Amino acid sequence: MNVLHLKHSDVEDIYSVNHGLADKAVAEGKSAHEIKLYRDRSIRAFLLFLVCCTIFSNKSSYYVDVVYLQYFQYLSAVREWNWGAVALVHLQHYLDDACLVTVNQMAGYMSLLQGWIISHFPGLSVWAQDPIYSEGMPRNAKFVPGAGHREPSSYRNSLDNIQTYDCVFSPYDDHRHVRPLINSCWFSGWLRCGNLKAKHLPERVLRQFKHVQGIPRKPDLSATPGMSLCEIDRVFMEELDLRMIAEEMRGQAVVSAWDHEPGYMTWFYKVSHPVMRPVQAPASPPRPPNLEVLIEAAEARNDPNMLQVCRGVRDEVERSLREGEVVEGTPVHGTLRRILNLLNPVLTCRRLKRGRGRRYNTRE
Repeated sequence: MNVLHLKHSDVEDIYSVNHGLADKAVAEGKSAHEIKLYRDRSIRAFLLFLVCCTIFSNKSSYYVDVVYLQYFQYLSAVREWNWGAVALVHLQHYLDDACLVTVNQMAGYMSLLQGWIISHFPGLSVWAQDPIYSEGMPRNAKFVPGAGHREPSSYRNSLDNIQTYDCVFSPYDDHRHVRPLINSCWFSGWLRCGNLKAKHLPERVLRQFKHVQGIPRKPDLSATPGMSLCEIDRVFMEELDLRMIAEEMRGQAVVSAWDHEPGYMTWFYKVSHPVMRPVQAPASPPRPPNLEVLIEAAEARNDPNMLQVCRGVRDEVERSLREGEVVEGTPVHGTLRRILNLLNPVLTCRRLKRGRGRRYNTRE
């Protein structure tokens, strides 16, 4: 797609010239229409430069895309645009590109991405909290750069060994009185801006909304593949309420921030890339990131040991048969024998495995 560009210096000139002409018109007593004309031009130039250096930033450091000027045609309507959705669409577009091995640059709303990373993974960053920050300020104002930056290899090692307690699943709770969670955040489907489109699937990050995470539905059920830009607009305008994640799909509220439904971690490890390892891995992959916390939670709940339960059932069945509590040849006697035949191979296999192997020490 061919897009017209303007150098940063050209945009600055347009702003300065029209700002100066507006001041001159005021001094000379020109008509209000002429003064407004010059002021509107300078405002549009300023806003174009602002968004092209933030939410519409590209991989260039010296030009802006003129196509975004259309959003400032009517200055009174600027506040009505969904700038949050726009920022997400552009950022996801460049994140998709960044996944390619041939790409070594990023673009999009980098302040949004950095703020999200620091908020959710504070241990990965050398940024510190600004002592003068208050929750009434924008969230990204909370962070100030730290002293020095670590090598990329240390980030990879940190990500490989990250634990559940290293992640803040819902870092915005103290900020909700400033920026409440609006219902449209539960929209699941396509978002678009211009010719770009991106999937918005809140059902895949329920723990960020303080809900228990389950195995989500397939993305194609929320964002139909091949949907045209016009169809995306129609769905958003006419079917917004129908595309919301319903209360029953959101599930229960979390007790612990990392709560998830049984089977979720197994599913996640199958469909994702949870470990970043070099081709020649120097050591065995680390234990699953939430294993220690899950073990501690199970111990706190006094969850039954299933192996001990099986042993108890086997011992009770053997005692009942041994002491003749049931008459041989009766249906009950046959049922107890079948239960015993099911339990013995499981317990024998478990004993042999523990004898041959070494137990995985999760406390190292």
